[in-house]
Amino acid sequence: MNDKVFQVWQKKREQGFFPWLYKSTLAAVIFYVVFNIAFQYSAFSQMGALPFFKSQLENYGLFAVMMLIANGALWLYRESSYKKEVSRRNIG
Repeated sequence: MNDKVFQVWQKKREQGFFPWLYKSTLAAVIFYVVFNIAFQYSAFSQMGALPFFKSQLENYGLFAVMMLIANGALWLYRESSYKKEVSRRNIG
């Protein structure tokens, strides 16, 4: 782990697991919804907003659950790498 990544993760881990997980997952879901609408604009404009969102609701829910799992795994991986680096640098 290089110094920049180490310092960035040190700051992010101060937020705590659940706030980081919430923010990361929410950002990914918003990104997904916005680009889903952008790339499927013709269906969105033909169906109208409410029917389009109802038809996509299952996809949004599945994506949110998958991102929760992926972000949780990412946290565990980064935390493990961070702890190895702390012990390697004899920090604490």
